[in-house]
Amino acid sequence: MESNKEKRERKKSRIRSNIDFLMALFILIRTNKKWWLLPLLLILGFLGIFISLTGNQSILPAIYALF
Repeated sequence: MESNKEKRERKKSRIRSNIDFLMALFILIRTNKKWWLLPLLLILGFLGIFISLTGNQSILPAIYALF
C-alpha cells in the first residue's frame, strides 16, 4: 500500500509534467509563429472540459438550460 506522502509526490509529478507539456506547446507555438493554433487549442480544451462535465449526471440539466 502506498503512503500519503507517495500519493502526494505522484500527484505533484503529474501536475509538473502537465505544466511542462503546456509550456513546451506554448514555446513551440511562439517560435514557429503559429498563433492561429491558439484559438483552436482553446476551443478543444473547453470542449474537453464540457465533455467531462457531461459525464456527471447532476450537471446535465444546467447544460441543457444553456442551449
